[in-house]
Amino acid sequence: YKQRLITLMTIFSFMSVGWGQCGDLIEIDSIEDICNLTDLTEINLSYSNLTGEIPSCIGNLTNLTCLSLSSNELTGEIPPEIGNLTNLGEIYLHYNQLSGSIPPEIGYLTNLTQLWLPHNQLSGGIPPSIGNLINLNTLFLSYNQLTGEIPFELVNLTNLLGLTLDNNQLTGEIPEYICDFMNSNLEELELGYNQLCPPYPECIEDYVGEQDTSECVEIDYCDLNLDGEINILD
Repeated sequence: YKQRLITLMTIFSFMSVGWGQCGDLIEIDSIEDICNLTDLTEINLSYSNLTGEIPSCIGNLTNLTCLSLSSNELTGEIPPEIGNLTNLGEIYLHYNQLSGSIPPEIGYLTNLTQLWLPHNQLSGGIPPSIGNLINLNTLFLSYNQLTGEIPFELVNLTNLLGLTLDNNQLTGEIPEYICDFMNSNLEELELGYNQLCPPYPECIEDYVGEQDTSECVEIDYCDLNLDGEINILD
């Protein structure tokens, strides 16, 4: 509960400076009707009780600079056609029931400054193509079912102000480049409640939170065999 409250506070703190929303709310009867909004540059359909899947024809809305579909009941996968929206600067899809993988085509959206996908049911790995989004200020992926390691390619995201990866199933070690983020612009970092393994970089020991390390390999440097292989200890 405490960790969830911290994540909510992080989201609301960024919303307080105008992020997390796109202009004024508009109304449509169903999510399929979004495909008719080809002339708009901003679409805000948050809190609209929308259900169903995001249609692939969303890829035709090439004028969009901001898309907010947060706090609905949307299901299914994020369509790969979202990669066509190369003018997008902000995507807010948090608080839905989206599933499947994060499409690697998101890496085509090099104008993105905001990518908010927390509180869904997204699975699979964090696509390395997100490392192409060098203008990102916030990358919020918490409260999903993401697996695998934190990609090295995220080292390119040197403009990050907020990074939340907590409450997933991420494994491996925390990359050292996170320290570079901490020494520059990063203001918010959440990594807790994953399966990330020690040793943890000293710069973020206060941000690691609780981790399930039951599957981590313990390295005893006195227990290396002559071939340099690591023996897994019980």
